[in-house]
Amino acid sequence: MKSGSIPVFILLMALIAPVSSSAGEVVIIANENVPILALTGDDIKQIFLGKKSTWDNGDKIVIAVQDRTDASDIFLTTYVTKNAYQYGIYWKKQVFTGRGKAPRSFSSDHEIVQFVSQTPGAIGYVSSGTDAGKAKTIAVR
Repeated sequence: MKSGSIPVFILLMALIAPVSSSAGEVVIIANENVPILALTGDDIKQIFLGKKSTWDNGDKIVIAVQDRTDASDIFLTTYVTKNAYQYGIYWKKQVFTGRGKAPRSFSSDHEIVQFVSQTPGAIGYVSSGTDAGKAKTIAVR
């Protein structure tokens, strides 16, 4: 790299860094009647892949996801280790083979909060800073 290109590189990095760090984080929310206060990353993955389908008290887990949002991208890569396309294909296979029912999909944080608040056993995720309403926030251990 030429010495004249170093300042350009530093300038580009300074411009890019705030964009990537401002992407934010997600918060896991659940219906107020869900009998848990915290989950591990592996628990979250198992739930959102449909491998864990009931809560410890026997109630059915109802999965709520966001479709094509920044929160969805962050959540899927962080907890499920899949991108949106891979996650969609995964669930199409589960449904086609009769191994599961696809998660309910919503287009915004507000819709997820509303659904999770009103649906017994529901779990979902929202952008950090979103008002969870009657849903409770689940800690990640």
